[in-house]
Order: sequence, then C-alpha cells, then structure tokens
Amino acid sequence: MSCWPPCSEWCDCVEGRCRPAPYRPNAVRIRTADGRCLQAVDGPAAYDGYLGPTAGAPGTWETFLMDRPTTWPVRSGDAMVLRAVDDTWRPLPGVLVRVDHGVLVLPRKSKKDPQLVTYQFGGRDRPLLVSSPLQAGFPAYQGGDPGEWTFTITGMAGGSPVPFGTPVKSGDQVRFSFATRNQARPERFWRLRDDANPRRVEGDAEPGGPAATTFTIEFNEVRPDVGWRPPLDTGCRRCARVTAVVSRRATGTPIAGAHVTALPPSVPFAGDTAPTDGRAELTASVDGAVRDCVPAGRIELQATADRFQVARATDTVPDQGAVEVRIPMDCTMVTGRVLDSAGNPMPGEWVYLTDAQDQPILDLDEQPYQTRTDVEGRFSFACVPHRQVKLSTDHDPSTDRIVTIGPRGDHVELVVQRTAATVVVRVVDADDNDQPLDGANVRLTVGGAARTAITGGSPPEATFLLVRPAGAATVRASTTGYLPSSVPATVPASGTVTITVRLRRDKSVQAPVAFMLQLDRGALPRDLDLHCSGPSGGEGRFHCLFHDARPVPFVRLDVDEGQATGPERITVTPVAGAFVPGEYHCWIDNFSGEQTFARSGASVALLSVDAAGLPTRRGRWLAADLPGDPGRLWYVLRFTLDERGGLTVDPVMAYRSGSWDTVL
Repeated sequence: MSCWPPCSEWCDCVEGRCRPAPYRPNAVRIRTADGRCLQAVDGPAAYDGYLGPTAGAPGTWETFLMDRPTTWPVRSGDAMVLRAVDDTWRPLPGVLVRVDHGVLVLPRKSKKDPQLVTYQFGGRDRPLLVSSPLQAGFPAYQGGDPGEWTFTITGMAGGSPVPFGTPVKSGDQVRFSFATRNQARPERFWRLRDDANPRRVEGDAEPGGPAATTFTIEFNEVRPDVGWRPPLDTGCRRCARVTAVVSRRATGTPIAGAHVTALPPSVPFAGDTAPTDGRAELTASVDGAVRDCVPAGRIELQATADRFQVARATDTVPDQGAVEVRIPMDCTMVTGRVLDSAGNPMPGEWVYLTDAQDQPILDLDEQPYQTRTDVEGRFSFACVPHRQVKLSTDHDPSTDRIVTIGPRGDHVELVVQRTAATVVVRVVDADDNDQPLDGANVRLTVGGAARTAITGGSPPEATFLLVRPAGAATVRASTTGYLPSSVPATVPASGTVTITVRLRRDKSVQAPVAFMLQLDRGALPRDLDLHCSGPSGGEGRFHCLFHDARPVPFVRLDVDEGQATGPERITVTPVAGAFVPGEYHCWIDNFSGEQTFARSGASVALLSVDAAGLPTRRGRWLAADLPGDPGRLWYVLRFTLDERGGLTVDPVMAYRSGSWDTVL
C-alpha cells in the first residue's frame, strides 16, 4: 500500500505507513559560545573565504560535510576533514576547511651556516580558509599535504579535555587542533579572533600560548537537494484535513449543495456542502483509496452552487491537524431595465421572472420572483437559479424575453411598445396579372407570435389590427391550387402597412387525375353511408352507394364501413383522358338511424389527386355545422366538373328526408 500524502524527504513508506529513515550523520555545524555559526566569510561564490562567525540563520555556507571519520559515533581524538557544500547541498570538489601556510625561518647553528626557511601550518595571523589546497611553490612545500586540511576533534568537559576515545555527541563542547611541521611547536589549536577584520578563526593557539577556543559541535545528516535533516521527532507526513465552509456573502447564511473542488496543481480534493451548515469535508480518491488528508502548502478552492456565482478562496494547509477554508459566495443576479419603444425608462412597472411556460419560480424565501422598476426603470432579481427563465411585464407578450441563466447572471432590457400598427395582406395570382385571390389563408408572425386570417372583401384582403412589436415579421400565404409562399416584412411602430404575397399556380393541382370524396366519422351512429350521384356519360344519372359500388366505369366506392369508424371514399376518374362533365351531388345517409348527425363527429372532404398521387383538399365540411332540424340524409355539396378537371363547388349543407335508396 502506498502512503498518502507521500512521506516527507526524511521518511520511508513501510507497509502504508511513513516512518523516519535511518539516521546517517555526515555533516557538522560549529557554533561559538554565543551561538554564532562558523561560515565561509565572503564565500561560497569563489570559495576562497575566511572561516569566521555569522549571526544569521545557518544554511549551506555554515554546513560542512565530514570526510572523516568513517565510524559513528565520532570519538575524541578522531581526525576529521571538513568539506564545503554548494547551494544544492552537494559537496564542492576540493573545497575544504584548511589552515593557511606560514614561512618558518630556522635558526642558524653558527654564523657561518646559511639561513634556512621552510613552511609551517598556522601561526600568527594565519587564518583558517575555506578553499582548495594550495599548490606547490612555497619554500620546501611540494603541495598535496593532507596535514593542511586534517584536524583533530577533542571533546571538552568543564574546560578540560576528555580522554581520547570518548564519544562526542551533538551539542558537546569541542576544540579543534592540527599538527604542524614545526617540531618545536608540533600542535596548534583553532582560536576565534573577534578583534580581527574580518572576524575569523586563526590557527595560532598553542599550548602555553594564546587560548584555544571551545566550540559547540552539531552533527546531522545532509542530503543533496534536501538539505539539513530536521529533528528526528518531526512528523513524516505534512498534511491536514480541510473543511470548506460555504456561505452567502451578504447574509452569512450557509449554502447547501455547493460543490467544492481543489484547483490544479493540487490533487482534485472535492466535497459537497451539507444541507444544514454549509460545510464540505474534502476527500480524493488516490491509488484506489479515499484520502482525507490534504498535502501541506498553498491550496486554492473553487465553489459552485445553483443560484450563486463561482467563488474561489486561497489558504495554506498546515503540516498537521485541520483547517477551515471559508468561501463566501455572491448571488447570481438578473438585472435589467424596462423601456418604452422610444427608449424612455418606465418606472413602477411590474416585472416577473418565471419559467418558459410562465410557471412561477420561487426565490430563497419561497416567494415568487416579481418586483417593480425604480424611477430609472431598473429592476433586479437575486439568487436566480441557473436555467432557462422568462422575463415579462403586464404588457404585450411580445415584450417577453427568454434567456438562459448561468453563474454570472445576465442583464436584460424589456422594450414595451405602447403603440401598434395595422397590417394589411393582399394575396395575388402571380400567373394572372396579380389578380387578387379570395379565401387565401394568411399567417403573420411577429416577435415569435403568430396570427392567422383569410382574405375576403372587395378587393380581397386580410387585415391584422394592433400588431406589435415593431420590427421584422414574416407573412405566409396559401390557397388551393397554388404553391405556398412566405415573404419578409417590416412592421412599423404605428400606422398601416400593406404587404403583397404573390402565389404561383400549382400545375399538379391545376391538372388533376382524379377527384375523391371522403367520409370520416366517429363511433355513433354506427353506420353512416357515403352517396354520390352524377352524369352517367349518356342519358340519366348514376347513383354510387354501398350495394352499387361501381355504377359507371369512372366512379367507384372503395369500401362500405358499416361497422367501423374508418373512412369511406368515392373516387371519380377521367374517361379516355377527360372527365365526364356535369354536376355531381354528395350526401350522407344515417343508415342505422340510432342517433342524429349532431354528435357524430362526421366530416366530408373533397380532394383532388395529382399525377404523383398526392391529394389537395378542395374543401371540408363538418356535420356539426349543419343548420335546421336533423333528418336522415345530410346533403353536403354539389360540385361541377368540366372535361379538363375545372372545379366549381357549391356547399349545400342541409338536412333532407329520405331513405338509403333516395337519389339527390
């Protein structure tokens, strides 16, 4: 099992637990009696500085690796080599703490003897340096002598040396010495000189001479890129539980159902606030397990909630324990103005916020969203849910606006048109010198709302009153035998505008291949029969009915639906490429007689069929529109055909007496 969060640099993950890594001391810091640390003065940029004290916090300059001894613990009397480190805590090759060289003038044995000189380590005004060893060239010095960088550590207790071999622990008092080449003075000690400039450690203290300085030694472990090991009792994990507390900024009220997520580069810890206190405990799934301890350091949280704007908060996660991060959220606002069509503000107007079907939406206090505009015509709604909403006033519905609200809200202007226009539509035959067409269907669409009318009068026109709002509109017209057409239009703020729609003839309808009468009905009466009479092509008239479904070759009844509600159809077709001209009659017989036509739901349609088999309705008549006292027969219509299929329709719509074999 892995450890989460990952163990700190000085710990190892063992069976899912972080434990301190084994302690391997390899470095020292040396302090003076007043707590200052020895460092490379003027280093380590050139690494050619004095070894002297500093009052600052210890870092890489004040840390030295121990090349010797190789055993642990260090014992009094052990030899030691101290190596400088760079800013990444790695050893600097060849940069050691070493004693400066002096030149020793040897005494003559007699006046005739030559004056001899040699080198020595330390001596008066010979400082300790942090640098690479000197090269050969000094009198009687060949270079590479380890004596210049090898020191002996001596434990001190009560101002006196402890016996050699006594372990020296971190925090003990010690002195450092080194061997010289001067047989008369074979040993010298480190001595701190605060009177020198700069203050430094020199190698001139000797037995019977200047007093050696006693230092405090600190042993520890150093790792590249990691540095000086913290105390062994430092926690192995640096993480804490994080609780997001989400509330409404204006009131401090907790927000339920908010979703909180830690943003990159953090692991995406997340949680949802509880219904009561607006608190969310953050967790994340890491390595297949749910974790609730967030790594220490800076963390940025983002909260989202319906009715509120997205909010963020930044905090610092401590090394252990728990922290609460407060995230105040602002309401999602819908603001706007109500203006008239001249751009003037409309104060005191009621504005409503509903769903798209005009159903009320409740605010956080369980009240409908409705308010009045201020003196500047402004309005606002707070904490609006994130969804599609409608904004409306008490005026024309064309003022309404439907908008989709997101976390950032919206600003909406409602323009109320006080005036209205009159729209007159003329429908003309584009294939007959723009002759007006009577009975054409007209549809006017303005501001998303549609109105319909039929052309009529002299000349035939369709008139729409109180049309608003001003602006773009669409007019569509259609009538039997013509292809529908739509034209764009512009509605003025007031006055009257006339719009002309030009229709082209539908050639397929102008040249029909058949005519069809269709009876549709309800469940009762159970048996309504479709009848048709007309010219037989010779003398007399045919009568098409249920027991004579094909009285002449060009007329047929498809089926007698005596016990069903499906349609009955009588079809009239040409003979030798021409229709039999004359007058045709259509009526319905209430054969069962168990109920009148009044509630039958029956209707009769006259259709023309083109060469592609597609029908065009030439008229439709409802039994519900029949006037007078009910009778057994419903005389629906008369229509006249010419040889080319020219049609003239005369609706009769009257009751008649008679029976199934009566011919009208």
